[in-house]
Amino acid sequence: MRTPCLLLLSLLCYGGAEAQTHSDEYGILSVDAGTFFARRPGRDVTATFPYTVTSFASGTRSDETFNGEVRGKFTSPAYLVGLNLGYVWKRNNFNGGGGLYRSDGGDNGYYVKGGYGYSIPLGGLVLKPSVDFYYLMGKNKMGTIDNSQKEISLLGYKAYSQYTLEDDDGNDVTYDADHLDVNYRRFSLLANPKVVLSTRPLGRLVVGLEVGWFVQLHQRCDLQLEQTNHDSPATYTVGKVRVDKNGSLGGAFAAINIGVRL
Repeated sequence: MRTPCLLLLSLLCYGGAEAQTHSDEYGILSVDAGTFFARRPGRDVTATFPYTVTSFASGTRSDETFNGEVRGKFTSPAYLVGLNLGYVWKRNNFNGGGGLYRSDGGDNGYYVKGGYGYSIPLGGLVLKPSVDFYYLMGKNKMGTIDNSQKEISLLGYKAYSQYTLEDDDGNDVTYDADHLDVNYRRFSLLANPKVVLSTRPLGRLVVGLEVGWFVQLHQRCDLQLEQTNHDSPATYTVGKVRVDKNGSLGGAFAAINIGVRL
């Protein structure tokens, strides 16, 4: 953190000497990079259940058992990087954005965020008590089942040998199902009270540091049964099965953002 702090101190000296008057209303597009330290990042997950396979090639039917796991992926710290669009009106700051996150162990996914802050001028800097809300969506593959020319019955669902989706033009497109992936998904809603220390707009440049705390408000976990095709990124979710919650992503948070005034 030493380098960002020195940068802010130099910008403070420059900003305090600046005689330019800035508008009370403007937008900011920034790149955000942060780290959070979940106190209970989660436990290893295993899944075992029976399923039935009917082969169209051989005409046979067999009973099988799926064994899958996600091991060693839920660790702390984890890292965030994304884009953020802010709107400043007088002392009010509104923002929204999204990006990617990943832990050292390999748990990864996407996030979206939005929030509000209030500006308190401090010479060449601005102190902003703020609160953001993050929604993290993680997905890890537990295992896969051969679905080519087969019908699979599992967990109250049927995965047929083909699936049909609608393309961008509204036409139905049918795909051959090559595999049925069993994915473990975790969705977490987090509140992020924090303090942001940023420069005033220096020309078009804005730099900020954030420190705060993640508070987990809600979590949902499930097993996703997802059909895939080798030749296309189009997938189909056959079904979802709710499972127990796993850990909590609450913990300390810090970030740096570098943006341009629009």
